[in-house]
Amino acid sequence: MSEYDVRAVAASAVLPLQRALLDRHHPEVEPIPDDDWSQHFGAFFGDTLVGAASIHREAMPDGLEEGVWRLAGVAVDYGQRGRGVGALLVGRCLEHAAAHAATAVWCIAPAGVFGFFEKHGFQRTGEAIDGGYRGPQYMLFADFADRSRSWAV
Repeated sequence: MSEYDVRAVAASAVLPLQRALLDRHHPEVEPIPDDDWSQHFGAFFGDTLVGAASIHREAMPDGLEEGVWRLAGVAVDYGQRGRGVGALLVGRCLEHAAAHAATAVWCIAPAGVFGFFEKHGFQRTGEAIDGGYRGPQYMLFADFADRSRSWAV
């Protein structure tokens, strides 16, 4: 049993942490909305939000659309990193997408953390891309057609 409670929350609950850790220099970045095809998860240690992740329906840039979801805003407070919080959040997001008939999930990750996503079933789709102020990034893809992996947390 984990000492962290991961639960669905409103976008407004996770946005401050996501902005502080991921977009602190560019607060104009549009948040993922609360809508019928979006889900936001918060990881709590007691009453304190220490991690966040969001997942929503979004076609891949290459045009793949049917059943495709995008994982975004995976952020874990510095003092909680390395304790499995990110894994719990990603697992919960993938579980949510699978429960909603996802065929694939994609994300974009900075060069320094793409290995984290590879451990969770994602594969890089090519060379590093220019992430602007975020530096080099990779697009990663998890194919749900291979049902040999359970996304249950």
